[in-house]
Amino acid sequence: MKRLIVLLTLGAWLLGAALASASGSIVGNVYSPGTERSMQVTGRGVMWDLSAPQRSKSAAKAEIWLIDRALDFTAIPYPALKKWYQEGVIPENTPIYRAEADDEGRFAFQDVPAAAYYVVILDPHSRDSQSLEERNNRDELRDRLPHADEFDLFMVGVRSCLVEKVSLQDGQTVKIRPGIF
Repeated sequence: MKRLIVLLTLGAWLLGAALASASGSIVGNVYSPGTERSMQVTGRGVMWDLSAPQRSKSAAKAEIWLIDRALDFTAIPYPALKKWYQEGVIPENTPIYRAEADDEGRFAFQDVPAAAYYVVILDPHSRDSQSLEERNNRDELRDRLPHADEFDLFMVGVRSCLVEKVSLQDGQTVKIRPGIF
């Protein structure tokens, strides 16, 4: 009988540990690998910067934030929220994650908990081509953010802000490629 109780207790503990560690990955590409500083694709067409050196890529990289859609932003104290907006410091104990795109525009969030997320892409290439869904997602997130004007001023600034919704299941890898390319 003691063995049975020990085995049941161990089994319950292992099940709880497995459920607590349910995770997946979100990977994507922000801009096409051929993006160069001298050529930028926008919603209005293609623009060239003739003064830029040929075949050179911009040193500026996109910043990507992964934010749990169930997050209660009103529970975040204003000083922590302000520090996040102004300095990029993630408030403690919040399901917010940050990544930066590499030189080819690739990014990844590995081993994040299974949940529904906003993927917020702050792109220094200022692409203003957004789908209607991305625009609606951005408006939805913005409506939930306390002090959204500070988010726009400090975090977004002159960058374009694309927002996609992603649902991540346990063990799943979700691949996204936001914006129009």
